[in-house]
Amino acid sequence: MDVDQRLASHRHSEFWFEDGNIVFRASNTLFCVHRGVLVRHSPALEAILAIPSGYDTDGTEQHPIVLHQISEVDFTYFLNWVYHISSVPPPPEEQLLVAILKVSHLWMISNSIKFAIGGLENLTLQPTRRLELARLYSIPQWIAPAIREIIPLSLANTTDTEAAQMGFKVYTIIAQAKEVIERERRALAAYPPSLLIAPSFSCSVRSHSRCKEAWSGFWWKKVARAILHPMNPLPLTQVLQVIVEAPLPDGMNITCRQAMVDAMVDLNGLEVEERIIEGVIRAVTSYFSSL
Repeated sequence: MDVDQRLASHRHSEFWFEDGNIVFRASNTLFCVHRGVLVRHSPALEAILAIPSGYDTDGTEQHPIVLHQISEVDFTYFLNWVYHISSVPPPPEEQLLVAILKVSHLWMISNSIKFAIGGLENLTLQPTRRLELARLYSIPQWIAPAIREIIPLSLANTTDTEAAQMGFKVYTIIAQAKEVIERERRALAAYPPSLLIAPSFSCSVRSHSRCKEAWSGFWWKKVARAILHPMNPLPLTQVLQVIVEAPLPDGMNITCRQAMVDAMVDLNGLEVEERIIEGVIRAVTSYFSSL
């Protein structure tokens, strides 16, 4: 540590133990703590500290171990959790848990990571925030649920904070996927499927024209409007449920309706939205893994 840094640094009022044997610097604050306490939490830290630094006095007040990207506040919260010193004012729960997660991820403290993740899962975090934490601290199990919550939301209402939490790459992946989904939804709504199937065994050719007319009217009035609803659009995976649960359209043979539903299932077109979302999840997961 050069002279200017030494003059700018100051000892932490709470976490400077006179019997401590290792000194860290977070921001401009020095922490003198007990190496054995930290190593007991993180066996990986012992190996990290054993790496030669070029200084015989590494880990002292003259040459503290600098914690890059760890703020004074974060390290204070982490040590408060390690030492259970109640005189340090407790932060908001999310801030405390993220601080524990940040330092634990740096030092590969698996039990602390598990504790922090478990605590954060009990909080009501925005999906973009969960996605950000998943990226920063390697929490792959949070990616899919967060993506599934974000996809239906309007990008027009996305705040600057939410966009920053997603990051440009993920925002672009999601925006492109939403455009493809919207195009598929409009195409499905505009062209009622199954109109070209032959009459069922209980329907004549003449009667079948009424079946197709009834089916087309039902589709436009009930299904297409729900798919294209501006505020609460019907997911394509729920279209069949809506059709099956709706009363039989006037003039339509029940076996013809079932035949049209079966044809829609065979075409597998209603799964396109789910396939696109799964593609987004794979793309984001792969991107996070590459960082």
